[in-house]
Amino acid sequence: EVIEGPLMDGMNVVGDLFGSGKMFLPQVVKSARVMKKAVAHLLPFIEAAKEPGAKGKGKIVMATVKGDVHDIGKNIVGVVLQCNGFDVVDLGVMVPWSKIIAAANENDADMIGLSGLITPSLDEMVTVAEEMKRAGMTMPLLNGGATTSKVHTALRISPAYDGPSVHVLDASRAVGVATTLVSDTQRDAYVIGVAEEYEKVRIARANKGQNDLLPLAEARARGLKVDMALKAPPAAQPGVHRFDDWDLADLRSYIDWTPFFRAWELAGNFPAILTDEVVGESATGLYEDAQAMLDRIIAEKWLTARGVAGLWACHRHDDDVWVYTKHSESHRSP
Repeated sequence: EVIEGPLMDGMNVVGDLFGSGKMFLPQVVKSARVMKKAVAHLLPFIEAAKEPGAKGKGKIVMATVKGDVHDIGKNIVGVVLQCNGFDVVDLGVMVPWSKIIAAANENDADMIGLSGLITPSLDEMVTVAEEMKRAGMTMPLLNGGATTSKVHTALRISPAYDGPSVHVLDASRAVGVATTLVSDTQRDAYVIGVAEEYEKVRIARANKGQNDLLPLAEARARGLKVDMALKAPPAAQPGVHRFDDWDLADLRSYIDWTPFFRAWELAGNFPAILTDEVVGESATGLYEDAQAMLDRIIAEKWLTARGVAGLWACHRHDDDVWVYTKHSESHRSP
């Protein structure tokens, strides 16, 4: 009752606010921390309520894909599934495809559930699907999260995998989908229905067509016209240069903070974003947290900055760039 009542309601509110642009990732992450504490408190009661020797409905391996640290939805889905008789193996966040596949095999899983909130997670889910196909797996592959969708699943994930691929809209649907997929009587019809639905999506998208590309000759004619009067002088010290321990405090002054905020899905350019009417408060709090973290990183020397740079003469040759590593040697670089 606690999980499917107030916790589920709370998660839905967070999802609605995030989807409508009234809540941003920093608050979502803080909500996830609160959710983790609630789940950790409830798990002992769930385990105690299980009957000795009882067999679950099925086993599900769940993971937030590599590159993504958001797990509020995954945590709730896992607990809800456990409350409904499923055995859940939660691999946590930032999980690479190799670990997901290995865990599914080791645990004799009935299905895999992938979670992700940020846009790059969509590509990572496709990678997981491709690697599952390469491994000869056919178990159901579920996906869910703020950026996932039925359209993406139909266009990208499903074609990359031979087994059933299902997009789960929200946590409240997870139990129904999982129960159907382990049912001897309902599974086949459900899988066929989902496949037909996704095929309709693909056909609809294919009929929209694509913008025509310019002919190659016209594209070349539109190429950049360089003012050779602005040509840079030859390098004073050409060749390879290595830097084994660059001062972190110096690097700090060169950080471009705009991509940082975009990674947290806060729209705006730095520093104007700090005073933005919509996201300013969230952006300011996030920026202050980042500065405090940078202070510790530099003071405690958490990192060693190493780099390498190469300076060589070069020139354009048709569609290529020719790089001269020595006065008489050239290398074609497309």
